[in-house]
Amino acid sequence: MSYRKVYFVLLAALLVVASAAMLSACGKAADPAGDSRSSTAASPIPAATGEPLKIGFDEGFSGFMAMDAQQAEQGILTAIDMVGGQWMGRPIEYYKADNASDPVQAVDKARQLVEGKKIQFMAGPIFSPAAAAVTDYLAKAGGIPQCSIVGQPSDNIKTGNNLAFMPNGLYGSQGYYFGKYVGTELGYKTVNCINYEDTAARQLQAGFDKGFAETGGKILSTQYVPIDTVDFSSYLTTLKPADATYFWVFGNGAAPFVKQYNDYGLTAPLIAPMSNNFYEQQLADLGQLGIGMVACDFYSPEIKNDLNTKFVDAYVAKWNAYPPAQAFGGYQAVMLFLEGVKATGGDTTPATLIKAMSTLTMDGPAGSVTMAPYKTIYIPTRDFYIFKSEQVGDRIAWVPIYTYQQVQLGE
Repeated sequence: MSYRKVYFVLLAALLVVASAAMLSACGKAADPAGDSRSSTAASPIPAATGEPLKIGFDEGFSGFMAMDAQQAEQGILTAIDMVGGQWMGRPIEYYKADNASDPVQAVDKARQLVEGKKIQFMAGPIFSPAAAAVTDYLAKAGGIPQCSIVGQPSDNIKTGNNLAFMPNGLYGSQGYYFGKYVGTELGYKTVNCINYEDTAARQLQAGFDKGFAETGGKILSTQYVPIDTVDFSSYLTTLKPADATYFWVFGNGAAPFVKQYNDYGLTAPLIAPMSNNFYEQQLADLGQLGIGMVACDFYSPEIKNDLNTKFVDAYVAKWNAYPPAQAFGGYQAVMLFLEGVKATGGDTTPATLIKAMSTLTMDGPAGSVTMAPYKTIYIPTRDFYIFKSEQVGDRIAWVPIYTYQQVQLGE
């Protein structure tokens, strides 16, 4: 027995003797605050002693994806906390690297994490060109599994290398279900569309066009604007009368778009193919203008189930904020890896781990997710949600109003 173990055994024995003496003298045990209630010490959690499980996060902590990176990391750290920092008796080690959302830097950072830190699992990047570049590198570096934080474009199938997991699906399918909902459930027949020029925007729009057309809907106009646009006046003035305005604008442009839309007296309801483009703080800053938009996505803290309640409570306690979709994506990536390790009995050999994860079913805060091979990637069958921005207590939050239950989110 080591010196440290002997020390704690003796200490425990002394505490037992002291407690017995106090009970004999007083007939009761006093707590540290002087209360007379009886108490029992909690058993300590045994320290993890096995080989570490190593998770890497290759992300743009600087640059235009900085907020997304921060929120995803908070979800990762919440997941690690919720399992006590260990899994199957093995400590969890987490390493991050800032790639500034640049594909070239993302590969360099991935190399540092793989060769320097010996990670067994890669989370991110969120930015799809960086994600594709990292996937290609990982294929050459032993085939370490990689997990997306949010959705990804179908373009990334070309670089999937049978190691890329996309548990939130492909953008085309997300847009498709949103188009179906807008036409079928909302009954809209005509829509104008404005997007930032971006791969995700193109594929969400294509999916929306298909789903909306199947309901008899018609797109009156589609505009793509530079991704740094914050003055939308020249685009808003060209809109034709329609039942709704579809927009995919994020970051510094999101709130200005909504404000300018209303300043120009436009009244067609605003619909968005991705609720996580609007954080709750942005909705709060908009005030009444932030209420009443309809969007779709894979997560909201307002989804009602026990696992989400536990996740939200843990996240709020740690970060003093409600988790956005990016944070859930980080949490989900960690849990996919850990459940995969459990399924292999602890084997983290890339090929063995990927095989176990490739057909894994796990319950989570957004419902059940089942992974399946799809071409060169792995996609989910899961619930997909339609949300509406509503007042919830002192917050404006994305509240589920419709669920596509257990749909496969492929192309």
